[in-house]
Amino acid sequence: MIKNYLKTALRNLGRRKANSFVNISGLAVGFAAFLLIFLVIQYEQSFDTFHTKKNSIYRVVRAAKNRADDAYRTGVTVPTTFALRSDFPQLSNVAAIAADYNVQVLVPSANGSVAKKFNEGNGLFFTEPQFFKMFDFSLAIGNIKDALTEPNTALFTKELANKYFGDWKAAVGKTLKMDGQDIKITGILNDIPPNTDFPIKGVLSYETMRKYADFNSWGSINDADYCFVQLAPNETKEHFDHLLNGFMGKHTTPGNAGYDLVLQPLNQIHSDSRFNNYNGHTFSKDLTYALGAIGIFLLVIACVNFINLTTAQAMNRGKEVGVRKVLGGSRPQLMMQFFGETGITCLLALIVATGITLFCIPYINNLLSIHIATTILYSSNVLLFMLLALVLVTAFSGFYPALVLSGFNSVTVLKGSSSGAERQKGISLRRCLVVFQFVIAQTLIIATLIVTSQMDYFRMADLGFNKDAVINAGFPNDSLGARKMEVLRNDLLKLPGIRDFSLSMASPAGGGYYTDLRTPENHATEPNMITNMNEADTSFFNLYHLQLAAGRIYHASDTMREFVVNETVVRGLGLPNAQAAIGKKIKVAGKMLPIVGVLKDFHVNSLRDPMVPVVMTTMKKGYGMVSLKINLGHTTTIIPAMEKLWSQYFPDYIFGYNFLDQSIAATYQQENQLSLLYKIFSGIAIFISCLGLYGLISFMAVQRKKEIGIRKVLGAPVKDILVMLSKEFTILIAIAFLIATPVAWYFMNQWLQHYAYRIMIGVWFFAATIGGSLIIAWLTVGYTAIKAALANPVKSLRSE
Repeated sequence: MIKNYLKTALRNLGRRKANSFVNISGLAVGFAAFLLIFLVIQYEQSFDTFHTKKNSIYRVVRAAKNRADDAYRTGVTVPTTFALRSDFPQLSNVAAIAADYNVQVLVPSANGSVAKKFNEGNGLFFTEPQFFKMFDFSLAIGNIKDALTEPNTALFTKELANKYFGDWKAAVGKTLKMDGQDIKITGILNDIPPNTDFPIKGVLSYETMRKYADFNSWGSINDADYCFVQLAPNETKEHFDHLLNGFMGKHTTPGNAGYDLVLQPLNQIHSDSRFNNYNGHTFSKDLTYALGAIGIFLLVIACVNFINLTTAQAMNRGKEVGVRKVLGGSRPQLMMQFFGETGITCLLALIVATGITLFCIPYINNLLSIHIATTILYSSNVLLFMLLALVLVTAFSGFYPALVLSGFNSVTVLKGSSSGAERQKGISLRRCLVVFQFVIAQTLIIATLIVTSQMDYFRMADLGFNKDAVINAGFPNDSLGARKMEVLRNDLLKLPGIRDFSLSMASPAGGGYYTDLRTPENHATEPNMITNMNEADTSFFNLYHLQLAAGRIYHASDTMREFVVNETVVRGLGLPNAQAAIGKKIKVAGKMLPIVGVLKDFHVNSLRDPMVPVVMTTMKKGYGMVSLKINLGHTTTIIPAMEKLWSQYFPDYIFGYNFLDQSIAATYQQENQLSLLYKIFSGIAIFISCLGLYGLISFMAVQRKKEIGIRKVLGAPVKDILVMLSKEFTILIAIAFLIATPVAWYFMNQWLQHYAYRIMIGVWFFAATIGGSLIIAWLTVGYTAIKAALANPVKSLRSE
């Protein structure tokens, strides 16, 4: 019997090739989208789950006392780690790790000369041996107990050691220069898995960082300085958070620094959107839920589409069902047959979807900057997931068509008609299914338009400074490097196309470091505020077109003499206006100096975050970046000329540069990815929904074939028949729009609340959605409707 069911199912699929192709295509696209989303979510939720002590490891983070500011920062002061280790011996472990960026690496040759030069943009860290007692990053060569105890020692991964020396086994014991320091390789780490928020290429001993950081300073904080603790089995997060309150009061002198220290569980680091992770990639829980819901909805509307198309063709199989029943076929047997056909269709669709998934995985990896291996599809949990999805989709898609087809009255269908009740029930359910499809599709369209508009707003927003045609390039961050850059200034300004030049610690966007600000009256209480500190020469203000609200810029100097602040600092000090701040003394970075100028606010952080207080001053030894305002027409000649000058002035330093506007745009990587994902998902939803419309119009054309013939015989013009057929789905799309509008508005309004600077949800988003939906729908059903309207009425009215 099963063999007969299989033969019949395959014969029916082959007989109705066009219908089978549409069914398989719709299900395959839905399956593929669902499977890809499942793989992405599974990958994102696997981050750092391979550590055996993961449930007891926490990151110590800062949270502003005024939580309304939504100010959560990853970094802590350098002494925090040592103090925690001393004050809380009950902790199982405490470890510090600090990210280092744009490290200049010189690999010597056998005769001692420089053989290779590298610039490691990221992936290098300073850390302690205790870090590897908490986290399961294993060594291929070396002993962690003594590998990082001495200054100027390092562990490299196999990949980095191969890059520098060709053979990682031969790298141990070798010495190279990193940012001018001799570093000895004392061990080799096994390559780090991609699903971790610690993208380690190499680690240097924490003692090596003393050259760059004050190990006794509780005032300056770098967001790249992290501290991890491992709680004892009998300790709880809530209790230790309480202990941290007393810890802050004891060590932050004078008073509390305006923030609390709290614990963040390791398993929440990757999905906590309040913080920026090491790799700049945050896959929030909200995004996980949104993608999961979209994946389910896409698969459901693919199933809905299958139901529509199958039941639309039911009348073509009515006589087959009637004959089978007359010959003794029971309803359960008929349902088994139709379930078999559905199962085969779903299986073929899943096979096609697997091929689509394999093809799309590299593109998804590139789009989302992730590392899903194609071999994951053959893992047991994914295969089990696919089998479960196949069973559920077959049951969901096959139940109603099997119920309808097997329920035909044999006498009625052999006469060539079906009952009005069956017809009314069928079309009512199909109407609901089509409405459901377009609710999902239109919700995704509205979401896509809003996300795209928010991204356009980010690109076009006034940041308070000029970011166009500005090149940023690094140079050795020492007194000799700054002196050389003063000489290099003249050579650079001679190059055609370079219009302005400035030396600074960082650009206006995302640079500097955070430190506390105090007034002369405020020594024994909390600081007035935590500010972003940037050090720059006097040319900085003109190059970036920073606007003064009051006062003047500071005078040129090699050391700190005066401060320039932004308007947010003025408001934080409770002053009535910018002019009132001129001459007022503040203490920042250990210096009590006067404010000589107030800048109009400009965005140091991305537009996700509120405006932050900014303090600027001169400090020649802090300069490590040159900013050049250029004529974009000379870019092709300026870059090679700059590289040549860098080789001349800094022979041991690799020339690296970036365009500021591109760097700023890169900070919105996740939003760009989300925008593109919504576009893709919207396209898929529209495609599947249009197949559903095709099923509905096909059903209507069959059901109303004789009605159309009678209307034509009585003189009805083609346009009236087209209106009659189009009115049905136009009303359904309008109903779907009325449902989708409040749903989309609510969820997208919630999404926009994550941004301090955001667009308003205007009427045009919804007008464009309904207009586009109707146009796409009319184009989809146009051919079938016109074909039905132009059909010869003799054929439709002829009784067989």
